[in-house]
Amino acid sequence: MTKMDRRTFLKTTATGASAAAVGSMLPHAALGADDIVVAQIHDQSGGLDIYGKAMVECFDLALDEINANGGLLGRQLRGVNFDPQSNMQLYAQYAQQAALKDRAVVVHGGITSASREVIRPVLRRFNTLYFYNTLYEGGVCDRNHFATGTTPAQTVEKLVPYCIDRFGPKIYTIAADYNYGQITSDWVIKYARDNGGEVVTTEFFPLDVADFTTTISKIQAAKPDLVMSALVGGAHMSFYRQWAAAGMKDEIPVASTTFGAGQENVALTAEEGRGIIYACGYFEDLDTPASKAFLERYRAKYGAEHSYLT
Repeated sequence: MTKMDRRTFLKTTATGASAAAVGSMLPHAALGADDIVVAQIHDQSGGLDIYGKAMVECFDLALDEINANGGLLGRQLRGVNFDPQSNMQLYAQYAQQAALKDRAVVVHGGITSASREVIRPVLRRFNTLYFYNTLYEGGVCDRNHFATGTTPAQTVEKLVPYCIDRFGPKIYTIAADYNYGQITSDWVIKYARDNGGEVVTTEFFPLDVADFTTTISKIQAAKPDLVMSALVGGAHMSFYRQWAAAGMKDEIPVASTTFGAGQENVALTAEEGRGIIYACGYFEDLDTPASKAFLERYRAKYGAEHSYLT
């Protein structure tokens, strides 16, 4: 692909299943007379469902809109949805099923880098296009894989100097204990040093940890100017509640590369979430025609009372 072709391809596919529009890249399963099958493997239950539910809704919305506008290559798209329940074994099982049984021409799926690295080699083996549409730590490349999310280099580059200028140089990092959290914490160290700051402590937590009492005591003792959070998932949301309950919200500010991606700002009370600084590639209250139009279509389909976007 030329650079221009790649940009056009990515723009076409970013909303969901439009990868099928690039005919030269489609497997033979897409070239018959039947519907074009596109699959998603997003958590609708388990600890990562706070991210997956909104992704499922947006995927389904994209399919509806593409089909309403004539489909692709003169054919309709047929979506196949899998719920891996935040279970690594199911990610592998469903990736193989999507490629072999359902003959999907493209798969969108995975929430964490760990789930991505279960799905990706399976789909590569069967030459199936794969899109990973959430926060991405960087460093992964193969010809069938496309990562569309923001990287720590983009978000941390903005957060760290802003917070150092506003609050001070001492940073205490808390992060999920897998690739994304570990690599994000390395970027925090780099940008802290580049901007005259320092990371005094970094702590990592498995995704099922929900008790942060000891960590909050450690932070109180360390007296940093800032807490940088790269926590992930429903269990980790407990940190923000416990932080507020300990009376720390007005003592030490919190910045995050992940807060809000799972609608933590909706699940928490206004007081629990108030003041947390977050950097992201997109916010629902972005005041642009494209954003407003997207939210209008989204709410028209799902209704504001039960949708996962505010």
